[in-house]
Amino acid sequence: MTKKENKPYVALICAHCEFFKEDDVELECAAFKVLKSMLEKGRISEEEIKDVF
Repeated sequence: MTKKENKPYVALICAHCEFFKEDDVELECAAFKVLKSMLEKGRISEEEIKDVF
């Protein structure tokens, strides 16, 4: 997946992470990969992720 394709996921998942840096968008932590996979499979919704924050 390209940087552009990941952008919505990064905004949703990474924006609140204390370790996230705008210039490191190519890096993906394990939590990002798990949540992105769950979103794509429909096992979790965007609203559920937003509710955490």
